[in-house]
Amino acid sequence: MVFETAEDSKKLVKELEAATLLPKRGRSYKHKCQIKNTNKEVFSWKFNEWDYGKNNIKLPLNARGLFTLDDPENPRIVARGYDKFFNINEVSTTKWDWLAANTLGPYEVTVKENGCIIFVSGLEDGSLVVCSKHSTGERDDTDRNHSMAGENFLKRQLESYGLEPRELGLALFNMNATAVAEYCDDSFEEHILEYTKDAAGLYLHGININKRVFQTLPMNEVHDFALAYGFKTIEYFTKHDITTLRQFLEECASVGSYRNKEIEGFVVRCKLRDGSAFFFKFKFEEPYLMYRQWREATKKYITTKSRVFSFKKHRFITNKYLDFVIPILDADPKICEEYMRDSGIIKLRKVFLEDYGLTGMEILNSEVIQQLELQNAIDYNKVDENTKFLLFPVATIGCGKTTTALTIRNLFPETWSHVQNDDITGKDKSLLMKRSLELLAKDNIKAVVTDRNNHQFRERKQLFEWFEELKEKYLPYDCNVKIVALSFLPYEDIDATSRLTIKRVMARGDRHQSIKVDSDGEKKVLGIMRGFLKRYQPVAPDRDPDNMFDLVINLQVRDTDSSLINAKEILRELNHHYPVLVPSIPPAEDIKAAFDKSLLYTPTTTKKIGKSSSSEGKAFKLKPSYFSANIEGPQSFIKAICDLVSRVETSTDVSSVIKAFEENKAQPEFHITLCHVATGKRGTQKQKDIWCEFNKRYNHLLVKGEGNQTFQNTLIKTNDKVEFKVKSVVWDSSIVTLVAELPENCVLDRTTGKAAPRLSCANEVAHITIALLQPGVKPFYSNTLCQKMQQEHGFEEGNFDDGTNCVVIHESPVFEATVSINP
Repeated sequence: MVFETAEDSKKLVKELEAATLLPKRGRSYKHKCQIKNTNKEVFSWKFNEWDYGKNNIKLPLNARGLFTLDDPENPRIVARGYDKFFNINEVSTTKWDWLAANTLGPYEVTVKENGCIIFVSGLEDGSLVVCSKHSTGERDDTDRNHSMAGENFLKRQLESYGLEPRELGLALFNMNATAVAEYCDDSFEEHILEYTKDAAGLYLHGININKRVFQTLPMNEVHDFALAYGFKTIEYFTKHDITTLRQFLEECASVGSYRNKEIEGFVVRCKLRDGSAFFFKFKFEEPYLMYRQWREATKKYITTKSRVFSFKKHRFITNKYLDFVIPILDADPKICEEYMRDSGIIKLRKVFLEDYGLTGMEILNSEVIQQLELQNAIDYNKVDENTKFLLFPVATIGCGKTTTALTIRNLFPETWSHVQNDDITGKDKSLLMKRSLELLAKDNIKAVVTDRNNHQFRERKQLFEWFEELKEKYLPYDCNVKIVALSFLPYEDIDATSRLTIKRVMARGDRHQSIKVDSDGEKKVLGIMRGFLKRYQPVAPDRDPDNMFDLVINLQVRDTDSSLINAKEILRELNHHYPVLVPSIPPAEDIKAAFDKSLLYTPTTTKKIGKSSSSEGKAFKLKPSYFSANIEGPQSFIKAICDLVSRVETSTDVSSVIKAFEENKAQPEFHITLCHVATGKRGTQKQKDIWCEFNKRYNHLLVKGEGNQTFQNTLIKTNDKVEFKVKSVVWDSSIVTLVAELPENCVLDRTTGKAAPRLSCANEVAHITIALLQPGVKPFYSNTLCQKMQQEHGFEEGNFDDGTNCVVIHESPVFEATVSINP
């Protein structure tokens, strides 16, 4: 086989080097790798996924995966992937009309296996070079090295055939070729299709010539080479014209299989009219879309304990799947741990399908299930007679929220209901939402006021999370619920209204479930009220969680009879926005009568807060949920991060991150979770040890002289700090996260400046949740995103085709955070 000349190789590398200096379009990225068991090194070259196939971007070559020898005199291509090719209808050159006009048969059709790409080539001395798409050799930035796993399997494969690795290396060197295989092995990494036991292996589907211009051997030669060196063969066949090809592919897609075997799809090889090679793929949408959704829903449940998902398709069957697998997950943390490492995914899916009694394609083709799916395809913008409503007050004590709610309920006693948090005395805090949904589930009830102060973001967030978690246990899948905020206290009114609300509560005496002026004394009640006012966070509709409200009704409490005025304002707003709920505003005399009746309300429940007789004088031991490094001055911190991202020199598109900052989607506060109780109980031995060390160091802060609810719910700051740098910014369509760089012993005593021994970050990736980009996303999802970015992309810079993105921060200042205890 003829090699390219040294001059040709130098010219290619020169163009690749020049492309590394481009600001954005067409930029290349260079990474040096050590070839295992040799003193040779190669450079890996990659381009941004969205640069391929663009008419206005000229790349030095279109290879997806390219390695050149680190040899200034002869930097020849060592390994070469296919030129990037696209799915049918993905780009203009894979539309059927274009293909019919511009390609020539015969069309070689190969079955598309479902694994990870592995390149195999050789050096002059016969040394094997085994690469994943963009790396080869040892790596210390990931716990899952695809190239090493592929190489280890290849060596076992050759040994079973009585072949030395050098024989394969020399054969490929002499051919000047790269063997392109799909490594499919569930014991290493599960994807969608099952590859266990004899089905696991390296499936050889191509042999490319190591030249700039894409040349690949025909499938019969690939097949013969696979048999000679023990690779698994790819099934292939030929269609001679585009019409027959299309008919065949679409028939297979309709059943989601080929010869009764589930496959991912096909790759089609042909030639353009100028004689050059041309590839395109035909991927089946189903049942793989459904399977992937089940996988993502399962991972989300494991990380958040929420069964909320944003999928528009397959809602009914995905809920059935979750009904089945959640008890299994809850009963065995080990299954959850393995699932998050991409192990046991297929087994769990198969167990569900066996229990359900249908295959994936049978589910998709079932007319009954299709009808149920249509019933569950909710149009969230549609408001009709079936729509129901939850109303969440945002207030402090004495704002009149209960009087206002009772006034409206008295007007509509048949269709409105009201649940007071102060009437709930059990330990299960979610009872507030459970009772609200129990009432909302009644046929006649259209609206429920979930009566709690909800004076902080975290309390509103808690309500939304409970709603998403519990909704489908009480309401039909297709029940659309609108959630309305009753904002009693705008921020600018706090000082002006504090004296008024205090006066109201003092006048109320003991006519309240928990705030008892006559019994507890003015001093205690004043302390409770001032605590609420100090912690109050007004509604911010442009940030999470308040951006999840469907409507915010702004009220005020300074006027005499403000509860009556507010009841009228709520009725006016609901009549305007949701006439299906309030078709017409009742006469003024009816509203006044309902208001007067609400003033006669006397609570029948007494709820203890603060000290109780059983806890008086006894030591109270706090059980922390997690230890964190909390960043002081969140506004200054987010400005610094915005500046870092804006200044970074990269071709990676960071506009969505900048937009999140500009639209005020940033979190109100920031922290690094250092150690969580979950890892302290169910983590590795190292994580359990770290949890114990944190508890030991701060034991003196975990004890209080009296049982005290305020102590239980308050962040406790320590005298220790953590110093960190920002390594990278990672994001997808749901969340923006920073990856932090911490020393091993990261906790520093502020007084001495010395590191506390054995206190390190127990998280696999230290990170800070910066912004939530979509409603319903939980900050804990950052863990999942960081793990995905580490496993699949090694925190490489770029906008990836799976929707994840990463930009590296090379010159980060040192930031400081306070070690805190979170109850």
